Amino acid sequence: MQPHNEFRLHPQVVQIGSYWGEGGHTELYLLQGGTLAIVDTGVHDTPIRYLAPALETYGLTLGDVDLILNTHGHHDHTGGNGELVAVSGAKVWIHEADAQVAEDPDVQFDTFFVNRHILVGRADRLEAARAAFKVNAGKPTKVDRMLADGDVVDLGKGIRLHVVHTPGHTQGSVCYYWESERLALCGDSALGLSSRPGGLPLIYYPADFERTINRLLGMDIATLALGHHYRTLTVPRDSVHLGPNVTTYLRACQEIADVISESLRRAAGSRPDADFLEVARAATDLVAERLPITKGEDGLPLYGNVEAFYGYWQLLHRPG
Repeated sequence: MQPHNEFRLHPQVVQIGSYWGEGGHTELYLLQGGTLAIVDTGVHDTPIRYLAPALETYGLTLGDVDLILNTHGHHDHTGGNGELVAVSGAKVWIHEADAQVAEDPDVQFDTFFVNRHILVGRADRLEAARAAFKVNAGKPTKVDRMLADGDVVDLGKGIRLHVVHTPGHTQGSVCYYWESERLALCGDSALGLSSRPGGLPLIYYPADFERTINRLLGMDIATLALGHHYRTLTVPRDSVHLGPNVTTYLRACQEIADVISESLRRAAGSRPDADFLEVARAATDLVAERLPITKGEDGLPLYGNVEAFYGYWQLLHRPG
């Protein structure tokens, strides 16, 4: 087991790092208001392996957590919900658009992860992949409150978080914005290249992602806290960006998305009768000319795979 690690990025906010799978890493955020809240819970065993030891540092236990605020519904951010709820009775709040994928691992797998196997003709891997996924996704856990854009979460002791709907990675991704502190806890709302070397971002809904980046650029953010250590070409790899680096990072996210979009369009335009997989391989070659990605033996990005392109493909072929 990797050692737990945490640091206090604000007098009332502690970042807690957790590890899972083969190279997975997710950041959680402890909010110490009158209500003790945790932003995201990692995978199924994160509460026991990483959150509990970190809480002990501050004289707290899992049973002291009152509220779980999920930034979105993916298993590496909600997989620990069930374990933490079982111990503490904490309530689970998430945006309404991600409630079903957070509650039902099968719906989540079918919505986000089945294509990485189907699109490359490997339906034979689905049963094993689903079983492994459901381990990390943890116990199915009911959502207690469905959040909406503009809601305010008042944790007491001055912590008032505005719910900012920031779709793109998922339809229900949000940032929790503490306006008076100019601090935004954004999960995977603003993806750079990838959290893994040589990878591409998983932007499932690219039209929404562009609007999200523009919205974040228009906000007064002095501290941008993310769910992973995302990479870009210009900003140091980190999960927290401060001051001018916030704008630099967000612009880098959009530039990376633009490279992927442009490459897919060029590849599709030069092969009007090609299927998605052929276009994706050609787009991978074009992206590799501009971004430091690693290609697998199948000619696709090793991390990000077909999913990095499929949202753009669907957008390109959308009626009208």
